[in-house]
Amino acid sequence: MSWGQLSFDHPTLAGLELPYFDIEAPQPGPKLAIIAGMHPNEVSAMEAALRLKDYFATQLVRGSVTILPVLNMPGLYLHSEFVCPEDNKNINFLSPGDPQGSFSEVLIDSVLNSWAKDAAVFIDLHGGDLREEVAKFVMCQQIGDVEFDAITRSLAHQFDADAIVEFAVDQTNNRGRATNELPWLGRHAVMSEGGANGILDDENTQFHFNGVANIARHLGLTQDPMQTRTRLNIVVNNFDKIEAPFSGRLYLDIVAGEQVTSGQRLGVIKNLYGEWVADVIAPFSGLILMIVNHNIINHGE
Repeated sequence: MSWGQLSFDHPTLAGLELPYFDIEAPQPGPKLAIIAGMHPNEVSAMEAALRLKDYFATQLVRGSVTILPVLNMPGLYLHSEFVCPEDNKNINFLSPGDPQGSFSEVLIDSVLNSWAKDAAVFIDLHGGDLREEVAKFVMCQQIGDVEFDAITRSLAHQFDADAIVEFAVDQTNNRGRATNELPWLGRHAVMSEGGANGILDDENTQFHFNGVANIARHLGLTQDPMQTRTRLNIVVNNFDKIEAPFSGRLYLDIVAGEQVTSGQRLGVIKNLYGEWVADVIAPFSGLILMIVNHNIINHGE
């Protein structure tokens, strides 16, 4: 195993150094590229990346693994929520990147199209920024190629999740993630979510760790026993976001991972005097994947 600081030639990224780990087995095989810390408060995902480094150092028998445990270094010690402070953009929705763009666009372009360009699978670990509670779920994109989609789906199903989002071919409202964009370029990718409020906890760390380790076992990179799946693993083909109709105080009735029915009250918004303003109602039945759980909510969040 080798490790150090990864830098890029692009002048926009001058001075940026990312910690990395490279693990290579004596036998040839597929390469996994794993990132975490795109949102630097999502600490369980970053912790999983570190545990995976140690795991692959002893268990990898074929192929290679490269890991970036912290992608958004500019935001790490600022505890930036969702965005990179260099340009105030959310890297998560800028794939496949732009070498002529701003800092975040150049960064994701360099990661996807340089650092991870020869990876058989790109794995993006997320979950639980400040003010956010996220169910344990995994995402992958379908492109209409039966054989290619079957491989992508099999990779996503290595995670033991509350839900597996297999984005449909005609899905357009949730684009921009690496897991959405790389398949259209002929590259397999999955993204996992799990965590809450920037808090390190072992259950979510193990969720990310076990999913990636199972992918490695599935591909024959390692030979230890597979982790069994015990969660619901409900398969859906998209998700929608319910926006707060008013600014005010939010009182939630539900938690991430809960199943709800159409018409169910999800919470209530009150004004700063504690008076009722509006109910937040489920427009359809489904599974709660993510909630913004801070009591103070802005219109449109």
